[in-house]
Amino acid sequence: MKSNPYRRKPSPISTTTTGGSNPLPTSELLPMKFLSFGTLKLTRTFTTCLILFSVLLAFSMIFHHHPSDPNRVMGFAEARVLDGRDYSNVTATNDSNDSDRLLGGLLATGFDEATCLSRYQSSLYRKPSPYKPSPYLLSKLRSYETLHKRCGPGTEPYKKALTQLDQDHIDNNGECKYVVWVSFSGLGNRILSLASVFLYALLTDRVLLVDRGKDMEDLFCEPFPDMSWLLPLDFPLTSQFDGLNQDSSRCYGHMLKNHVVDNDKTLSHLYLHLVHDYGDHDKMFFCQGDQTFIGKVPWLVVKTDNYFVPSLWLIPGFDEELDKLFPQKETVFHHLGRYLFHPTNQVWGLVTRYYEAYLSNADEKIGIQVRVFDVGAGPFQHVMDQISSCTRKEKLLPEVDTVIERSRRVTIPKKHKAVLVTSLNSGYSENLKSMYWEYPTLTGEIIGVHQPSQEGYQQTEKKMHNGKALAEMYLLSMTDSLVTSAWSTFGYVAQGLGGLKPWILYKPENRTAPDPACGRAMSMEPCFHAPPFYDCKAKTGVDTAIDTQTEEQLGVQEKRFRLFGVMRITEILAYFMVIVPVLLVIMVIFFGHDSYDQGNGFAKASRIIQIKPNVTSEDDSSLQRDQNPKDSVDVSLLGGLLVPGFNKDMCLSRYQSHLYRKASPYKPSSYLISKLRAYEELHKRCGPGTKPYSNAERLLKPKQTGDPEPEGCKYVVWMEFSGLGNRIISIASAFLYAMLTDRVLLVEGGEQFSDLFCEPFLDTTWLLPKDFTLANQFTGFAQHSPRCHGEMLKRKLINGSSVLSLSYLYLHLAHDYNDHDKMFFCEEDQSLLKNVPWLIMRTNNFFAPSLFLIPSFEEELGLMFPEKGTVFHHLGRYLFHPSNHVWGLITRYYNAYLAKADERIGLQIRVFDEKSGVSPHVTKQILSCVQNEELLPKLSKPGEEQHKQPSEDEEEGSKLKAVLITSLTTGYYEILKTMYWENPTVTRDVIGIHQPSHEGHQQTEKLMHNRKAWAEMYLLSLTDKLVISAWSTFGYVAQGLGGLRAWILYKQENQTSLMNPPCGRAMSPDPCFHAPPYYDCKAKKGIDTGSVVPHVRHCEDISWGLKLVDNS
Repeated sequence: MKSNPYRRKPSPISTTTTGGSNPLPTSELLPMKFLSFGTLKLTRTFTTCLILFSVLLAFSMIFHHHPSDPNRVMGFAEARVLDGRDYSNVTATNDSNDSDRLLGGLLATGFDEATCLSRYQSSLYRKPSPYKPSPYLLSKLRSYETLHKRCGPGTEPYKKALTQLDQDHIDNNGECKYVVWVSFSGLGNRILSLASVFLYALLTDRVLLVDRGKDMEDLFCEPFPDMSWLLPLDFPLTSQFDGLNQDSSRCYGHMLKNHVVDNDKTLSHLYLHLVHDYGDHDKMFFCQGDQTFIGKVPWLVVKTDNYFVPSLWLIPGFDEELDKLFPQKETVFHHLGRYLFHPTNQVWGLVTRYYEAYLSNADEKIGIQVRVFDVGAGPFQHVMDQISSCTRKEKLLPEVDTVIERSRRVTIPKKHKAVLVTSLNSGYSENLKSMYWEYPTLTGEIIGVHQPSQEGYQQTEKKMHNGKALAEMYLLSMTDSLVTSAWSTFGYVAQGLGGLKPWILYKPENRTAPDPACGRAMSMEPCFHAPPFYDCKAKTGVDTAIDTQTEEQLGVQEKRFRLFGVMRITEILAYFMVIVPVLLVIMVIFFGHDSYDQGNGFAKASRIIQIKPNVTSEDDSSLQRDQNPKDSVDVSLLGGLLVPGFNKDMCLSRYQSHLYRKASPYKPSSYLISKLRAYEELHKRCGPGTKPYSNAERLLKPKQTGDPEPEGCKYVVWMEFSGLGNRIISIASAFLYAMLTDRVLLVEGGEQFSDLFCEPFLDTTWLLPKDFTLANQFTGFAQHSPRCHGEMLKRKLINGSSVLSLSYLYLHLAHDYNDHDKMFFCEEDQSLLKNVPWLIMRTNNFFAPSLFLIPSFEEELGLMFPEKGTVFHHLGRYLFHPSNHVWGLITRYYNAYLAKADERIGLQIRVFDEKSGVSPHVTKQILSCVQNEELLPKLSKPGEEQHKQPSEDEEEGSKLKAVLITSLTTGYYEILKTMYWENPTVTRDVIGIHQPSHEGHQQTEKLMHNRKAWAEMYLLSLTDKLVISAWSTFGYVAQGLGGLRAWILYKQENQTSLMNPPCGRAMSPDPCFHAPPYYDCKAKKGIDTGSVVPHVRHCEDISWGLKLVDNS
């Protein structure tokens, strides 16, 4: 048997050696070692000198003739696809490199590109492979294509060969011979086994014909020009395929076992059983003598789920041919896979849409393929631990900072990494996604985690399941670094197509994470799971991974092979590095500066989209969206709404928020700004810890009196109540009331409140001290409390004289308040309340609209808010600055998933009937709204998959739209994501769907739940267009902060009919007051308060609610 370095590599499968030979003497090894390394050293020295000389010469010529031009863009694009954003100085060429398109000659020309877009577009999504096909392989493939065209289905030789199947034995072989691959097992196994059978066909001059199975023609394009590789439907033996097994009469192993093989007769056809469960007699296929017999048979039918290529190298008759075909032994599947397997247009659409929507903008792409063979639903903690350990130790992903988030200035993110997870279970990607969202990385890198599908279990019988599986293998192959699971053919296909040496997650034993968690693959080649362990010549068992060599001989042979490989590569590199600089010098001398500039440029991209980057910088200026840098100081203060002087590190959001959104079209009035400055002085003078505060608090204690000084302060205390959205809008209302009545606002909330929000006022706090005198009574305050304003009115215990003796009053302004409580909004009662130093308020409403109906406040409010519908927009941005914890959640998510989109669409979904789950009617309502309002494009009709490359005008008009969904459930997110992944859009826009969390149900008592809720409200406010759900204060906060007139999804009265229209545009960004009073205080009768003044109207989503709108 010939010496073959390939089979000298240690097997990844643990085996027991059954044979061996004596090692070579050390005396024979030393001269070779000395000679080899001496030659290598001399070669390296010579090469280095040549390279340095040539490079220095080139640079001297370039800089001598051409002064540095700061506007010159030099070099080639590193990215696979130029989606990348704002290359203002770059001109991308549309001229493609035929070598790249044809994968270095691997592919043939002449195909109709429209019928199989992936064939010539795949090169646009990957870096060029460092592994070049050998000239001999290229010539062999061209010869095979000629053979296939001459002997393929429908040709005369094929028809003649079919007639042989009617006979048991034949007299002559005929013109053509065939090998039929039977579709069997899962998709990964099918791809690997088909590549193996094709290589066997190449080696034996046979025509490969492929059993269609259920989906082969739906998954793959035809690989050979002018002739199909699909087995005709009327093939005589097709009906027998399902029944073929080891006991079939024409099974070669069965015939050997029963001694019925007659070497003197040639069978018309033979079945080769090469499945993982094959027996010793079936494995004789890999013996040279048996190949002699098999080679005479015109029709071979093969059923296999193995990548049996490695064992073909052990057959002496194929050894020399394989060496010439694949000088780089580990590139067999890499070349054959890229030659054979071109996704159909439907599958290619899945690949490209997902790549462009989720991966294309990342600086680095990490693939993680998770396949768990344990029984159970998962996700399993030991697998998650293994993934984390592997990716961190191998420095594929950074560690996170789980300590309390450190205050830090905004800096340029070092790198944006997109992690593509493929798994039948969503748990692993969810855990990774949550970890990199909740905590910053120690390296400052931005990590986005994406998972295309989570089918739950393998469904090989379903076409769409297999289509997605192929798309995900292909997407994994486009990553820069890859982690795969042991034993998984899914990962083998990805690494082979991508030419990647992955890190392999070792198979856990006893549900314990292995240590080490993973190891680097020896090559990108798949593993042959069930190889034969048999020496055909010696008729004995043998470890075929090392043949009969000892480990010492293995090391020598391997070193020799690698040495010559290195020397050859070094020699080629030397020639290349010498010639290129010399040619460059010649170009500079003879063609001048212009010609040199023309030589620079970027590789052709499949999509070129101009997007203004939204990244961070040390001076904050480049973060700003659509702003003039000269106005950055003014913009950071939101047009004077905010004041300078705060410690920026203590509240990063205060001065960074403007960097993440467009400038508001609504400017605060000068009167509002002056009013805010006056309030800040009042709060500083009267806030907690001051003498006036202590004096006023003494009034609340029994038998105590306060300081009667005229500069005594009055207060309104907001009591913590209801969900976070209600709390935010009710605080804004209470603050507005405080400004109108010259009171100091203090908010209850304690540590959780300060964990969510920064202090809004300089040099003081708005938090109610924990030791506040009445704090222990708050839980007992209710509508029937003795000091409740409404209850006292009901019992006629309050009037102009009695109120003077009151140190405090409780105001019950929650949604369940009664008619007496609502008298708070009457002028007469406001006159009484102004004399009470302490007002304790419980509310979950945005009651600002009804303040505009109180005569004594009307003029003041008109001056403060000339644009009436901007009350919450201005007060919300003034008061509510996310804490550093929450700001980290916001910025990490924004940078990882939203920053690079051309347009951001917010979609807030709140279904109040939690038991209904995902409602088909709500789904239809959402789709009808976003598509009818042209927020998202409609989908192409079935069968209208792209069959041609879009024109330049079409590409320039297409957008990358990021849709941010917030919901307690993942159902609507999954539906939209799947829909826009599986189908192209009529506008050619690329749609990415993102959802930060899915908590299942509202959990207002949990700190992290509230952090995420606040972060998601803020993220929605950063979108360009927003859709919100009726009645939801969550959506109100988002639209108010963003100054957005959202589209409101009307609340469905029942689950049996679709709302028409499904949504409507909000009249203003302000929230709706859900429970307003309907009472004319002056006339003492009921009245429609939504028709009193033009700027207070009924809400779009709640017919009885009130809302502030602009007079126009």
